Amino acid sequence: MTLSLGFTDRPARVLIVEDDPHHRQLLEVMLAPDGYLLQTAATGEGALLIVAQQPPDLILLDLMMPGMDGYEVIATIKGNPATRAVPVIIITALDDRHARMLGLNAGAEDFLTKPVDWAELCARVRNLVRLKAYGDHYGTYSRVLERRERMLITTLSSISDFAYVFDRDGRFVYVNQPLLDLWGITLQEAEGKNFFDLKYPDDLATLLLRQVQEVFGNTTRITGETPYTSPTGVYADYEYIFSPVFDADGAVESVVGITRDITARKREAEALGMAKDAAEAANRAKSQFLANMSHEIRTPMNGVIGMTDLVLDTELTVEQRENLGIVKSSAEALLTVINDIMDFSKIEAGKLELDLIDFKLRDAVGDTANALAWKAHQNGLELIVDVDDAVPDTLRGDPGRLRQILINLLGNAIKFTPHGEVVLRVVSEAASPPEVLLHFAVSDTGIGIPLDRQQHVFEAFTQADGSTTRTYGGTGLGLTIASKLVHLMGGRVWVESEAGKGSTFHFSARFVAAHVSVAMTVVPDTIDLQDLPVLVVDDNATNRRLLEEMLIGWGMVPTVAIGALDALAALRAAQQSGRPFVLVLTDCQMPDMDGFTLTVAIRNDPTIAGTIVILLTSAGLPGDAARCRASGVSAYLPKPIRRSELRSAILTAMRVRTDDQHPPALVTRHSLREARFGGRILLIEDNSVNQLVARRLLEKRGHIVVVAGNGREALAILEEAAFAGFGCVLMDVQMPEMDGFECTGLIRDKERLTRSRLPIVAMTAHAMEGDEARCLTAGMDGYLSKPIQPDQLFEIVERHLERMREDIAQRRRAQAADRSGLWYP
Repeated sequence: MTLSLGFTDRPARVLIVEDDPHHRQLLEVMLAPDGYLLQTAATGEGALLIVAQQPPDLILLDLMMPGMDGYEVIATIKGNPATRAVPVIIITALDDRHARMLGLNAGAEDFLTKPVDWAELCARVRNLVRLKAYGDHYGTYSRVLERRERMLITTLSSISDFAYVFDRDGRFVYVNQPLLDLWGITLQEAEGKNFFDLKYPDDLATLLLRQVQEVFGNTTRITGETPYTSPTGVYADYEYIFSPVFDADGAVESVVGITRDITARKREAEALGMAKDAAEAANRAKSQFLANMSHEIRTPMNGVIGMTDLVLDTELTVEQRENLGIVKSSAEALLTVINDIMDFSKIEAGKLELDLIDFKLRDAVGDTANALAWKAHQNGLELIVDVDDAVPDTLRGDPGRLRQILINLLGNAIKFTPHGEVVLRVVSEAASPPEVLLHFAVSDTGIGIPLDRQQHVFEAFTQADGSTTRTYGGTGLGLTIASKLVHLMGGRVWVESEAGKGSTFHFSARFVAAHVSVAMTVVPDTIDLQDLPVLVVDDNATNRRLLEEMLIGWGMVPTVAIGALDALAALRAAQQSGRPFVLVLTDCQMPDMDGFTLTVAIRNDPTIAGTIVILLTSAGLPGDAARCRASGVSAYLPKPIRRSELRSAILTAMRVRTDDQHPPALVTRHSLREARFGGRILLIEDNSVNQLVARRLLEKRGHIVVVAGNGREALAILEEAAFAGFGCVLMDVQMPEMDGFECTGLIRDKERLTRSRLPIVAMTAHAMEGDEARCLTAGMDGYLSKPIQPDQLFEIVERHLERMREDIAQRRRAQAADRSGLWYP
């Protein structure tokens, strides 16, 4: 049927203002059977243009739209005398009282919540269109007005809400039947009465009458809530709206009130609040349980892994080393499962967060790759890291979570690749400064992933091969966690793969370019590398390219050779040409002749015997150092190669040669690190096993370690002059007598007098989300979770020792040393 205005043959014009095309089309479908002349607008600005050209008979208005929102549209329409009579029905997904009150107070006639009931929408639209027609044609079509008025009264009496109209004195001129039934009187008995006459409580009657007068005076809607007990003894909570009714001259001639029983809704809200409180309490209990379990598991795991590392570093038989290797790998596998379960529980609770700090990207990537280098070597793989020169090095982000993503992707690539290589590439993508958008890609030559399984690999507890006979282990949580972390970092993750031809896992992540440089020790450039000829020997094309790019970036002139025989020929040819190679970078494992044999051949040829040889290996083996010294290798570094370490090794090896040391010292990754300096460290730990593990690791590294069993003992040690000169503190958190937080606070209080700061690093089994932030907030400078990984321990301790040394040097250069304190050198 066609629903006209009742006074002309033209159909009613309805304007639908909705930015979502699906909802806009749905409203058109709902209203189409009623024959309206439908117009649509996707924005508030577009709607106002349509209204200005020809005001519609009714507007269905969404609230949340780009640009001008629904509230502004209502205000503009209701503020214009030419359009203020156009009724507006708000249709929105916001289902809260505040949004409803804002919309109704702004001037909307009605408010519907999505999803909209078809019949209710049609009924409300029809009623408001008819009301509009009344106003438009009042005085000219009195009979139509009377008919519409009867229809309106019938409609208002059929709804469950209470509807009523006030005159200027606050007396009722109309009351619908539901409200009359509540009062237990007739319309004739209600007409001319006010709230006092109807036995409302004095304070409530005074409030409501004042609000009615405010609507008459301010011409704006007023809303409110109140409890009320009717004369018939019915108690309920009510929500009411007082709206002005304007005459032809724009003056308020009466006030319409709508009251709705919200008792059930309030009870539901209260029940929801109680359920929410109960759920939060249960979640807190679960989080506390997980935190306690994490602590109790990690403490003995620290002893197992730490003591195993220490024993593996001693003289062992082949069988003993193999057995201990199984112990360590099993413990690390168990720790991986524990960490995955903990992280997955955080994901479920929505508590997985990032800890943003300044860090060196290449160090973070290099440390991660180095931790997996031995596993790659066991599989006979080349592990290659390629960080583009354009990638900034000092960033602000969460390096721990970045390492977690990389360890997962690189670990999977190594696990699923029986032969070939695994390559990690990092490049920059376009971003607005100071934001840095990086693209990471982990490629392998492994088994690949079938196309029908690729979309499932990021799902929890899912693997490409989920059968009971599957070859590869794992929880199936790693990629799920990595995916969530990538999304937290503002990026995305995806995979490209073909079964039997390998895979490439990509992810992007957003960082911020850091303004504060992260401290880092490098060998001073006392030797000029510019135009230095160097020979690169490696049978792997990717490795050759990466080394060539690094060397060119330092101003050196590299030449590449694919094997030892080609290298010897190139060395002799260069010697004869009068421009000999000063340096050779050679791979250790090559098919025709390995790196050791090549070095011996170089040393046995008097014409090229003085060439510096740096050996690069996928993994070190027992006895390699002795072979290096015997064959004349100058430096020995494990892959994947870190730029900073390779440059330092080159400079150090060249400096050692110019110093004419006999025999020259072998340059290794460990010697480069140990060349920095040892430090005096205070270890505060109550567990004897953890004390032993940490102390032995640090002492083997060349540091002096003093142990305290709790915070109280630590403070006593720090007060003794004999124990002055600590460069770093390793602080357990959970200890008897005085815990790590209290001890840190007391140390920081004393430092306000000394104007110095002793670096404090948390070393704790508390590894739940927020524990690191809690430690940093308490005044600590770093955080290590147990079980302690030696490389992580050395990196953070030596970084803080170095910063401490630099701070002291700066203070001494700036002013005379203040030696009044006892805690610092």
